Amino acid sequence: MVIPNGLLLTVGYTVGAIGGWTAITIWCVGALVAFAQNMLFAETAAMFPGMSGGISRYATEGWKRYFAPLGAVASYGYWIGWSFSIAVNGAAIGHLITAQWFPHAPSLPFPGHRIGLPEALAVLSIAGGWACNYFGARLAAGVSKAVAALVMLGLTVVVVAPFLHPGSWHASRLTWYHGGSWMTLIVWFYVTAWTTYGTEICASFAPEYRDTARDTAKALRLTSLISLGVFFVVPLATVGSVGEATLRADPVGAFATAFTRALGGFSDLGVVILIVSMFFGMVSCTADGGRALYGLAREGMTVRQLDKVNRWGVPGRALTLDALVNAAIVVLLGEPLSILIASNFGYLVAMTLAVAGFLLLRKDRPDWPRPIRRARAWIPVAWVLLVFNVVIVSVGVTHPSLAGYGGATESFLAVGILLISVVLYAYRRVVQDGERIAWRIESPRVPEETREPEETREPEETREPEETRVSEAGGPAPQSPNSATARPTIRSNRS
Repeated sequence: MVIPNGLLLTVGYTVGAIGGWTAITIWCVGALVAFAQNMLFAETAAMFPGMSGGISRYATEGWKRYFAPLGAVASYGYWIGWSFSIAVNGAAIGHLITAQWFPHAPSLPFPGHRIGLPEALAVLSIAGGWACNYFGARLAAGVSKAVAALVMLGLTVVVVAPFLHPGSWHASRLTWYHGGSWMTLIVWFYVTAWTTYGTEICASFAPEYRDTARDTAKALRLTSLISLGVFFVVPLATVGSVGEATLRADPVGAFATAFTRALGGFSDLGVVILIVSMFFGMVSCTADGGRALYGLAREGMTVRQLDKVNRWGVPGRALTLDALVNAAIVVLLGEPLSILIASNFGYLVAMTLAVAGFLLLRKDRPDWPRPIRRARAWIPVAWVLLVFNVVIVSVGVTHPSLAGYGGATESFLAVGILLISVVLYAYRRVVQDGERIAWRIESPRVPEETREPEETREPEETREPEETRVSEAGGPAPQSPNSATARPTIRSNRS
């Protein structure tokens, strides 16, 4: 449900900039790329069934033999990608409420933009998402269930209604991009990447599925295919019913406009559904972002003060810091799409390192148990995906202004936050833990539980039959930990 929510946030901006058919093509191609990447991540998830953290952990496992700090980069980048979605949704809520009910609210000048009621409402929304999570997971789960039903109802109305009323939908309202700049299209791939790639989050829950290998693969496959359908149907119905010019004029309220057009009124209801949908996204992303910071602290990748849970069993300190960072981002950037551009850099860096991690794990750990093993044809596919992502990241972070809403500020902020995260990693390792930073960490070729410890092995040519050994006192030798009967049972690859 969070992934279609990302589509509702970006549909107006994308269609207004490059046309309806081009936007739909970008979303669908991105969903197909996500499907291929999810096929790779299903294999890596099954390799490490007890490892939480999703794709950033697979990147860590693949890269630690070559340059271990890249694991911290992937982990922080992944956190930034999901966490900053809180600020994106909060900023959108602030703009929607102001435009719908307080269009003449005053604002004050601020470096780069103006701040006023939209930013204040955004901060209040962030505080609400924080509160829903801080006081226990049960409250957040209850809010999410109720909101999800409302969002599904709104999506259904927007998609179905235009086709039930003859003459209300026209294909002629969708156009192709005629700007002539291929780099602009790449930048829009970069902007929409979190939305189209986001189904990989299923890998984060791999240890919690009943059958890690089977259920993780199923979740990754089905969610990406469902998203592919949503990315085609929702913008097709929306643009065909309201037109590109309307979306261009009000990109944040595109869904509310389509909802109003579908029902012939009820504009307030459409805005309320959109606001509730975005708040639902904030609750989910707050839960993910806070727990990601908590997990980083537990793994020794950020300051240990975040490795705490409150009386309700949730990482309260991490949730609070996450909310404060997002509130600061809203004040600094203001525009939802600008925040999304800033957050996508870290997310795509993590995604690129994870795809490369698949290739490195195939090379370095050929004997590692793989309950899911993709055919060799997937190796060149992984190389193509890797090159594709590198191009998207390189062009997107250096040319964000081609999207019309980004610039040097967004790029510097994206890179700067990632670098600050690495500094915190170094501070934790060197200052708080008193350890040296390990630049390279050797990895075993097979899991510990599938191989016999070296200290328990005895060379075959010197091994004596147990019954012929005697102690120095002349009696039978005592049973030792090195004996065959004392050796632990070795779990087979199949088990």
